[in-house]
Amino acid sequence: MLTHRSAAASVLVVVLAGHAEAQSVEVFRTKTFVQQISADPFAGAAGSEADTQVEPSVALDPNDPSTVVAVFQQGRFDANGASVDPGFATSQDGGRTWTTGNLPGLTVAVGGPFERASDPVVAIGPDGSVYAQTLALDVSDCRSAVSVQRSDDHGLTFGAPVLVQDDSACTLFNDKNWIAVDTFPGSPHFGRIYGAWDRIDSAAGTAPTLLRFSDDRGATWSGLVTVSDPSAQTVGALPLVQPSGDVTVIYNLYGPPTGQVSQTSHDGGQHFDAPVTIGTDQSSGASGMRTGGGLPAAAVDPVSGRLYAVWADGRFRSDGLDDIVLGVSSDDGASWGPLAAVDPSRPGDVLNHFTPAVAAHGGAVLVSYRTRRGDTLRVDMRYVASPDGGATFGRERRLGRSTNLDFAATARGLPFLGDYMGLTASTDAVHAVWCVAFRGRLAATHHQTAWSATLVR
Repeated sequence: MLTHRSAAASVLVVVLAGHAEAQSVEVFRTKTFVQQISADPFAGAAGSEADTQVEPSVALDPNDPSTVVAVFQQGRFDANGASVDPGFATSQDGGRTWTTGNLPGLTVAVGGPFERASDPVVAIGPDGSVYAQTLALDVSDCRSAVSVQRSDDHGLTFGAPVLVQDDSACTLFNDKNWIAVDTFPGSPHFGRIYGAWDRIDSAAGTAPTLLRFSDDRGATWSGLVTVSDPSAQTVGALPLVQPSGDVTVIYNLYGPPTGQVSQTSHDGGQHFDAPVTIGTDQSSGASGMRTGGGLPAAAVDPVSGRLYAVWADGRFRSDGLDDIVLGVSSDDGASWGPLAAVDPSRPGDVLNHFTPAVAAHGGAVLVSYRTRRGDTLRVDMRYVASPDGGATFGRERRLGRSTNLDFAATARGLPFLGDYMGLTASTDAVHAVWCVAFRGRLAATHHQTAWSATLVR
């Protein structure tokens, strides 16, 4: 939800050894090109938290993996959520150097019509076009929209917003969006863009998952498709395109019981099969913080077509804390295997796990997540990697520097590192984005910025 949002970013590249190479994951530990890739240009925006970049997403070009694009909120608002305007950072040399900017024409801060924007996510099409999707909204009235902006120069600049959805009724609110592109030449829907989100209807007491698609590079969009039951309460829509052209949407379905479900379309997003349960939501959350709770993250392996879903869950613990659990589907989401913890806890370790991300390519699966021991101010980034499609995972490793919650962005007065973060994979690398909060050089209340670090083969 918007009142839960915030995060910035850190970009890391992890190199995965292929199956032919001893069935192991090779991780280059020497970090190079460590650098901050953002700076909040809206330090004076009234009511916002200066020096906060939040909720990052990342994508790489399927035909040129040296192009990596990240997007994130900039200038987080504690009250009512969202940000002054989304920013972006683009690398065209695999993370060595970055070009930064803000999405133009969206919010009033950059000459646009909306007061705030939230939940930026990014995808890259087969022709190298970059699509940044955001929620755009006003807090002074009831306008709530879903926007997509396209870059035709591989993420260096972005065009004007195209409104995929635009509502003004005070009973309607669009939330928790995601975007995906069909990049598979053998698909009957090659190049199709999918945008999904939930729309809260406070009068009806519903929040169904909705979808639109575009076949002209985001210029126009299809009619509204209701993915879930129209009367359902849902959140966290994640469209995943398989090599066959089938598209599966994963989301949280509120019950009872509440759980993670998938629905698959075999006709390019026009109709969807009935929901299939991946698991029930047994997330405990993180004490004294705002997190995404049991919201799923998901990925498709573009080589095998296998689907992966992860979320924070306490089913394997008795201490009220969460592990990260993984579900795997090998049949386009028609069924899901037994859940397993990718980071099994040790008795008495008091280590909570939350906000996972997942990426997969050619049988290699990598899961990143945050950890916090007890109620300390320190939050770490960690990951585990699998060489065999998620059947086994190597030892847990730490990524980057720690976060100090004293300097984090906030949501309703609580430290907030975001509902989600990004992870994307190619044959040779995995790029992750997340936020880092720590004491800055100036005596400021917040310092949560986007950073990059690169590990290369």
